[in-house]
Amino acid sequence: MSASPSKFQAGRFWARPGFPVRFAYLACVLVFLGCVSQFFHAGTGFSSLISIGDMLGETKVTALRQSPHYIYESSPGYDGAYYVQLALYPTLDNPELKKAIDNLPYRAKRILFCWAAWTLGLGQPAWIVQAHALLNVLCWLVLGWALLRWFPPTGWENFLRWAAVMFSHGVCMSVRHSLVDGPSLLLVALALRWLEEGKRHRGGVTLALAGLGKETSLLATAGLDFDWRAPRTWGRTALTVVLIGLPLAVWMLYIRWKFGPADDPGMGNFTFPFAGYVEKWRAAWPDAVARDASALGRATFAVVIALGAQWLFFMLRWRPGERWWRVGVAFAVMMTFLSTPVWEGFPGASTRVLLPMTLAFNVLVPRGRRWLPLLLIGNLTVAASVFEFSPPHEFYHLGGDRALRSTVRVTTSGGWYGPERHLDQHWRWSKGRSELHLVNASGGAVQMTLLGHASSADGTRSLRISQGEKMLWGDTVGQNPVVMRFGLVLPPGETVLVFSSDRPGVKIGSDPRDLAFNIANLEIVLRPAAVPP
Repeated sequence: MSASPSKFQAGRFWARPGFPVRFAYLACVLVFLGCVSQFFHAGTGFSSLISIGDMLGETKVTALRQSPHYIYESSPGYDGAYYVQLALYPTLDNPELKKAIDNLPYRAKRILFCWAAWTLGLGQPAWIVQAHALLNVLCWLVLGWALLRWFPPTGWENFLRWAAVMFSHGVCMSVRHSLVDGPSLLLVALALRWLEEGKRHRGGVTLALAGLGKETSLLATAGLDFDWRAPRTWGRTALTVVLIGLPLAVWMLYIRWKFGPADDPGMGNFTFPFAGYVEKWRAAWPDAVARDASALGRATFAVVIALGAQWLFFMLRWRPGERWWRVGVAFAVMMTFLSTPVWEGFPGASTRVLLPMTLAFNVLVPRGRRWLPLLLIGNLTVAASVFEFSPPHEFYHLGGDRALRSTVRVTTSGGWYGPERHLDQHWRWSKGRSELHLVNASGGAVQMTLLGHASSADGTRSLRISQGEKMLWGDTVGQNPVVMRFGLVLPPGETVLVFSSDRPGVKIGSDPRDLAFNIANLEIVLRPAAVPP
């Protein structure tokens, strides 16, 4: 019996050479965009990708304070919070920058992508914040295209190498925190692509731009055309390197003229050979093999193994005549001297600092099954990438009437710690007394039902939820979650709910916080009130 035309056509479609591989590339792009979309919040856009902590407080520049942006509670934030402020004033002419940015002369060196965000945002502060947040996303997409030169969609091994770079921890961390490392890797990749195509001027200009994005990108000048066996060409190559580094040097002179020398020029990131790596290994190993080891602890140790494997590949397989080997070994040498500030953390900044080495590793590892184990081990940084795409999520969820959800605003104050999340669980810890502020802007009364779970940090304690002098819910809670359910009518304006315990919080294990109770997976269901309050 012959196949039906529709089945025949579908079969031929799936049987087209390379189609499943091409579909896998496309699926990766869709998965990435889906992960990024989770960071969108109404009112603040994608600014949660910048990691701006509330500990910056009033030190933020005025333009950032006046622009809608997501703020992480009880957090100092991350480096992207400094770069977005540079993007708001890329000529460094605002005196507020001195107070807003730690070690301003050092961070201001990496100005290229701040200029890019300012340009994409058309000079409008609110748009600049969003442009800065999404610049890494745009660069990720362009990088995916650029890497097709070395990893075209013609086979599964190419897909493995392409995906290993695109979802390496360093790239994902750069996207998640709006850092300069991902965009800098894109410029390095484009420069090497053009140098391979014989477009030396275009490649040189791109490397110069990469240096303005991140100074260590200039190590990629090792990929310039160079014949170490022809001493007569050394001078020309040296002059090319000087010209490529000239824009960064001029910009650094401008910074020094405006602010003087940097208090910390970044030399604290370097130390004696292997001291930082060995220290990281000693710290990561116990966390990975402990009986109660966390997935993040094991992923951190996988990162240490992966970077060590990449380093050994370049050091044991000497290929000075290959362009990509010279780039890889330049960053491998830098890895030797990286110190504690780069390695510390879970898993730390080392993966993003060494991104060009990771790319060179995937380009150069020979093809074939014999090399597959090394390829997989060297790309274990992907194991830590999943932890970068956990978007901020409150411990409550607004449900019920759709129209009312847009008119009732919920905020926290008092003794709450920042929201936490694990898989589908969301919660906040309290010190012992915390407040939930409910603002009803609908113009009428709203019936609200709250459903969640409450538990204690240590043994049993009393938990009371009240509105003024009226108790809405109370019970004795322990370490096993207790179901919490009650309702109230919200009048127009603000209503304050007070969560209080009979005992103050205590320290549990190595956690530095004073913990009393937590409220988890709080559902706030809204519907029109049947009668006025």
